[in-house]
Amino acid sequence: MGISLTPTGIGLLTQMAQNTGLSRSELIERIARGNIAIACQQASMTIALENPPQANETSPNNGATKSPTKIKVIEGEQPLQPDVSEPGASGVSQEDYQSLQQQAKEQANLIEDLQQKLAQQKSETAEQTESYQSLQQQAKEQSNLVKKLQKQLADQKSETAEQTESYQSLQQQAKEQSNLVKKLQKQLADQKSETAEQTESYQSLQQQAQEQSNLVKKLQKQLADQKSETAEQTESYQSLQQQAQEQSNLVKKLQKQLADQKSETAEQTESYQSLQQQAQEQANLVKKLQKELADQKSETAEQTESYQSLQHQAQQQANVIEDLQQKLAQQQSLATQQVESNQALQQQAQQQSNLVKKLQKQLGEQQSQAAQQVESNQFLQQKTQEQGKRIAELERQLSEKQSPANQAPESYESLKQHNQEQEERIATLQKHISELKRWATIGKTEFNKRLNRRLF
Repeated sequence: MGISLTPTGIGLLTQMAQNTGLSRSELIERIARGNIAIACQQASMTIALENPPQANETSPNNGATKSPTKIKVIEGEQPLQPDVSEPGASGVSQEDYQSLQQQAKEQANLIEDLQQKLAQQKSETAEQTESYQSLQQQAKEQSNLVKKLQKQLADQKSETAEQTESYQSLQQQAKEQSNLVKKLQKQLADQKSETAEQTESYQSLQQQAQEQSNLVKKLQKQLADQKSETAEQTESYQSLQQQAQEQSNLVKKLQKQLADQKSETAEQTESYQSLQQQAQEQANLVKKLQKELADQKSETAEQTESYQSLQHQAQQQANVIEDLQQKLAQQQSLATQQVESNQALQQQAQQQSNLVKKLQKQLGEQQSQAAQQVESNQFLQQKTQEQGKRIAELERQLSEKQSPANQAPESYESLKQHNQEQEERIATLQKHISELKRWATIGKTEFNKRLNRRLF
């Protein structure tokens, strides 16, 4: 069934539908059923409806509604007599009243949730503060430990440098000792070569002396033979003299033979004297050779003493070299220990680096949690703003529903006061949330600053 209305009526109907949150057809339906009453002082006619419980039965034949509803039309202006005991008779429907109560209950639940979240936020902020202080303490301890390790490493480097210098000095000394030993070995080899040459010369002189001795013995033997021959000739001469006396006729011959014999004897005497002179010279030569041999023995003894002294010096050099080798072994052992210590320090530095990475990871997680908390706070703030808007919209709707001649019921006033209290509590919670966010931002900024100072 179509309904024709004037533009004024359509405008008022549209405005009432918007204020009640209903469509125009539903608004007309509820007005026709008596669920919504329109109160106006300028009304010239009042329609009173009495709806029994069986007012909505439908006929099975034609679908028409059997409505035993009593409709009473009263002409003229009627005074408004609202019944404050019934919520539906005060200008506010039962559904709107229940809706407002439901919204108030939701507001209370929301406030409780916000309070719980605020308490949780405070607890998390306190935990973050404790964690931040703990991280600061750990960072300070780590910084002290790193400084201590750096100092130990510097001392270790200094000791290593000193030991390196000492090791280089020992190497230089060992090199000089090695050069000295090589030089001594070379001198000893030269001395051995000279001694060998002198030994060969001595052996050659001994051989020459032996040959000279053999020659002297041979000459002495020849001289003895010559003496024996001379003695025999003397005996023969005496025998010839005796025979000369006996044989006078043979005197001339014997004299001639005697002259020849004398000549030969003179020659033999000269030869004997020459041999004696040669023997004297040989004796002088032997004495000279013996003297030279004694001098050579003395020189050989001196060389032997010098050789023994060189051997003693070489032994001392060997002992010094052994000491240097022992010191070098100790130095190598110390260097090995230093290498192990450096490796241990590197391992500790690696552990420190891993710990710093772990702290950075924990810091990242803390920052992520802080970001999540900021998002949660923003979400709560947004929800609070939406609730505030809804409350403001409800207040506006309620204020528009109020009539200038009709005061709001006490239940509506109490509900409005309750909503106002809820708004104040929400504003207080928002203020607390803003304060917590501000402190969280300050703490995060300070933490980042200190972390940056700690890391760099």
